[in-house]
Amino acid sequence: MCPSETATPRKDTDVTEASSMTEVGTFVLESAPTETQVVLGLHGTDYRLELTPTVAPEDFPPLKSERNRRIRGVIQARALKMHQASAGGRFIEPVHGRPRIVQGTVYAVDVENDRLLMDVVVPMWVSVESAVTGQFASDFSQGDMLNFYVESDISFTPSA
Repeated sequence: MCPSETATPRKDTDVTEASSMTEVGTFVLESAPTETQVVLGLHGTDYRLELTPTVAPEDFPPLKSERNRRIRGVIQARALKMHQASAGGRFIEPVHGRPRIVQGTVYAVDVENDRLLMDVVVPMWVSVESAVTGQFASDFSQGDMLNFYVESDISFTPSA
């Protein structure tokens, strides 16, 4: 190929989305939840996310197995200023503790509630703080890769 010719991007290098992604993720309950904290692991990773439960410990669904300790639920966060990203993949930092920096792709845009369903290693609803950042969920599209800081009070709502 001549240097002046433009190569057609290969399909396998494009950002792709899992067609079956939903807002409910599957996690490992690392320890008994308290009123202020639930620690969730992700199978096959070293992630240990410390989140704020939206229900009391006694309202968590019973575990089907003490050995696997799987639990399903929805994570919700509030983003500070969002930035378009072109590299780096999906991640949550730090790997252990309360998430501070998140990067991933937009799976769905909820304009009415000004939030994005993001694929950031796990599914996560991310509210866009329009009054603070001047950004709106409608500024972004499905497939956009975004990088941003999150407020420290990320919540987890278990589902049955």
